[in-house]
Amino acid sequence: MTDSQAVREGELWGRAAAQRAALGAKMSMPAWKIAIERTGITVGTRVLDLACGSGEFCAAATEAGAEATGIDISPAMIALARRASTAEFHELALGRLPWQDGTFDVVTAFNALFFAQDPDEAFAEAVRVSRDHVVVCQWHPEIPSDLLVVGRAVRGTSGRRGAKLPEPQEELTIDIPLVHPDEATMLRSFLSVGSYQRIIEKEGEEEVAEKIRAAVEPFRTADGGYRFSNKYLMSVFRKDQAASIS
Repeated sequence: MTDSQAVREGELWGRAAAQRAALGAKMSMPAWKIAIERTGITVGTRVLDLACGSGEFCAAATEAGAEATGIDISPAMIALARRASTAEFHELALGRLPWQDGTFDVVTAFNALFFAQDPDEAFAEAVRVSRDHVVVCQWHPEIPSDLLVVGRAVRGTSGRRGAKLPEPQEELTIDIPLVHPDEATMLRSFLSVGSYQRIIEKEGEEEVAEKIRAAVEPFRTADGGYRFSNKYLMSVFRKDQAASIS
């Protein structure tokens, strides 16, 4: 992904940033809580969150007492984050980071590294600026997630790749359920995602909405809502693994 492509990605995710924050951003809360627990984030811990979106993880880390910083390429997402949290936020793409080695105790990347022009460089930079822990959390590569099933049906495969990661200190599978009470809420949630905005440009919103309605039918509940079961894979690295990570 070139710099111009990164800016374009940020613009797509920013189109419905408030809608995304309200309907989908907190889906990852189970992973955020585990990351805070596993890395010992507490009062005074310096945390950096990569591709922070609307800043909810930074807010959770701040509530735990951390001094949190987030970066994201989307101006709209950063604006939302600044309104919602006392953490520090910067409009930056993934890649080379403007901080010295070991600036942060914990660096996190939740479904983030595949947005980088060079995911391996983005991971190496996360390691460089960390002092203790690096947490990489992504869609589980071996256990299907319902949201990805829907995404492939509507958008096709993304073709993105993540970073090549070494053996982590700890690896955890995390349940990430997402429940919507009705069709209207479900559609607003899906249509707020940047990759869906991309195909809306080509096909129109109503055409994309029809494809979503068809793809989500297996996940409709008896009360007319929708429930999607998803799995993340969390990899926790320690700075003392630097020789194998970098």
